[in-house]
Amino acid sequence: MINLQNMSVLIVDDSVPMCQSLHAMLKVMGYGKQFFFANNGKDALGVVRKEPLDLLLMDYNMPIMTGAEALRIIREDRNLRELPVIMISAQAYGDYVAEIGESEIDAFILKPLTVKVLESKISEVIDKANNPPPMVLHLRKAREYEEKGDYDGAIHETRLAMEANPKSTRPIRELGFYHFKNNDFKEAERCLLRAAKLNSLDVFAFHYLGELYLKENNIEKASLYFEKAMKVSPRQLHRGINFGKILVTRKMSQKAIQVFDKVTNLPGCTSEIKEQIADFCFLKSLHDYAAKLYEALTEEEPKRWDICFKLGKALIHLGHQAKALTFISRAAQLDKTNVDVRLYLAKFYLSVKKPILAEKPLVEILDIQRDHEEARELLKQC
Repeated sequence: MINLQNMSVLIVDDSVPMCQSLHAMLKVMGYGKQFFFANNGKDALGVVRKEPLDLLLMDYNMPIMTGAEALRIIREDRNLRELPVIMISAQAYGDYVAEIGESEIDAFILKPLTVKVLESKISEVIDKANNPPPMVLHLRKAREYEEKGDYDGAIHETRLAMEANPKSTRPIRELGFYHFKNNDFKEAERCLLRAAKLNSLDVFAFHYLGELYLKENNIEKASLYFEKAMKVSPRQLHRGINFGKILVTRKMSQKAIQVFDKVTNLPGCTSEIKEQIADFCFLKSLHDYAAKLYEALTEEEPKRWDICFKLGKALIHLGHQAKALTFISRAAQLDKTNVDVRLYLAKFYLSVKKPILAEKPLVEILDIQRDHEEARELLKQC
């Protein structure tokens, strides 16, 4: 049992004054005896794994690792997942709430905080942790059965959870998930569609409907529900990326590109994510789309020699030699000690029977690295 006055609390916020303010509020309430602090989700996980905690107060939007990302990892760890977590955020948008909801948040508080609201939420969360309602207990048992591979047991416990709280959509979607895992796709579809109808923000239901239709090779429906999941929770871009990759492996490149386009145009799609998609497309010989993404990235980050080099190589594959050489040469200028770029440039010139042009990058390589045997051998062809 967790004691409000003696509990151990971790406070996580990238703002030190906010951490101090939360600590002061807890002191005023008389809640908590031992306190720990972290300024991002990654550091918070380090504390959670090391210290026995009773409560986690965590900001949603933080650098390095967000609160939502840290929460997801906590809920996936059987040794940590029952830890009560209260998420704090200045954002009230539906996509934030949906993303947090996917990881079974215990409570959500909007900034600015007041002592009254914080006290009410904490007491409510701790009371539920000490006295879990029947629905929660049945769902926990269902998860234990599922982890043992006993889907029939999980389904039975989830049905009991539905009986315990008929108004909650969570048992319905969980039931759909267990039927999906048990390869009963018809029953899984029925439950997941019902959950999605009752809760338009149920990203979990949308996601597994997408997975279900993908298994049935119904690409149109799979695309529809993955897209719905991305729209509700656009920060979970991995859904669209994974779906796009699956389509590529199934030789449905045009459909994959449509999915990747939607992902790259969603809020929260960083340059890093775009580069990952471009790299994947390049490896899968979708050079046209890879070049499109690389070129956009060179405008966003013009000093990245490696992006210029990747774009040049993609353009070579497309037969756009003049344009390719412009970007490969730019890469060589941005990194004046890079041997790989110069070697690629020299080999290209030799392949198109222009040994005079190959001589310069080879000489530059030997200036950088005198014992470079391959460059020395290639120079003999000039």
